Amino acid sequence: MAGRSYLGSIGGGLRWGATRIGQRLRPRMPLRLRLTHQTHSIFGVDGADRRRQMSVDSPLDLAAFNPQHSQRRADVARIFDAIGLAPFPTQLWRFVDSADDPRQGADDFLRAIGISPARVQAGDAAEIDRANEVLELLFGIDTVFDRVAPKVAAALEARLCSGDYAAVREAAGAADTFERIARLGRRWPKSDRIAVLDAFLEEVEAGLANPLAIRATDVALAERIGDRLSRQMMAFDAAMQATWALHYSLAMRWPPHWGATEAWIRSSALARAESLEKVLRRDRRLRPRDVDMTIRRLESANARLERLTARINRRSVRNGPDAAQIRRKSALTDLDQAFAFFEMDRTSRLDRSALRQRFRALARKLHPDQAEPDAASQQAAHARFVTLNRHYDLLKLQL
Repeated sequence: MAGRSYLGSIGGGLRWGATRIGQRLRPRMPLRLRLTHQTHSIFGVDGADRRRQMSVDSPLDLAAFNPQHSQRRADVARIFDAIGLAPFPTQLWRFVDSADDPRQGADDFLRAIGISPARVQAGDAAEIDRANEVLELLFGIDTVFDRVAPKVAAALEARLCSGDYAAVREAAGAADTFERIARLGRRWPKSDRIAVLDAFLEEVEAGLANPLAIRATDVALAERIGDRLSRQMMAFDAAMQATWALHYSLAMRWPPHWGATEAWIRSSALARAESLEKVLRRDRRLRPRDVDMTIRRLESANARLERLTARINRRSVRNGPDAAQIRRKSALTDLDQAFAFFEMDRTSRLDRSALRQRFRALARKLHPDQAEPDAASQQAAHARFVTLNRHYDLLKLQL
């Protein structure tokens, strides 16, 4: 993206389109990174496809249902234990399960990660230590390199074989972070997203295809952008739900005596909300502050609808039976709820300092930042925090 891109403030940091990946992975790569063809690959899309076909990495593992696979793995585990090799990464079982002889599969795996099977079997302590270092690295990596392009997989495997474990570990950390960011796509389906989130997730997906191109500054910046977009999506989702809830409520309870003025307020607020929704869903080039401003305008349109709803509510209470008793009961209930929320004695005299301290303690405990990152937990935490402030305002009136 260029110009007024949502990610434009990054400079070139997150622009991992086909051009950048192509520039980094053209045949100009050093000779030491050009691997000969192997029957099995440790990383990459091809390896992930094979694992899915064999269900090796899925919860419904072949070894759990196939006694032959279970026995083959047990045999290899005993051999590795006898030599002193551990742990057992998922990549090992792919080689073992697909080989005619499980021991040959284990040897092929060791060769693929740059370890000499002969030296390991001979008890070479240095080679065994190096093998264990690679096994621990692969065990920690697990499946984070499943999305890398074939040439990137070859480059990663070459660095692994050459002993450049730091580069592989750094790339794995970057890929793991980007994988967590990419889960925003599962939290917010495509039909519900704002356009800038779509654009950001596309760049994250491109980064997952080439983690070697991800710099440390890219990772930190992507995390900040992901957090901000998550908050913006929560605010947008809450605003749109409120818009249609208010629209439905007004349609069902519209007073017959209301005239053109109220109808204009309602129609203009709804038209404004729909227009702002289209902007957020279609414009992939909005800046972060523009997204925030558009959401605030959407909330302002909702506020106009809320004022109409409040007028209907006041009229219903004022004209309904036992209106005075209902108002007294409602006020008493709200105050009782406030005391219960703050865990304070209803009959005791309120102290301004104690109330302030209790509010601060609850605010730290109930702040949305302390909740789980999923949308439902964040929305529930936000609702609790709003309730806390409402009860605090009511209790301050009693001082």
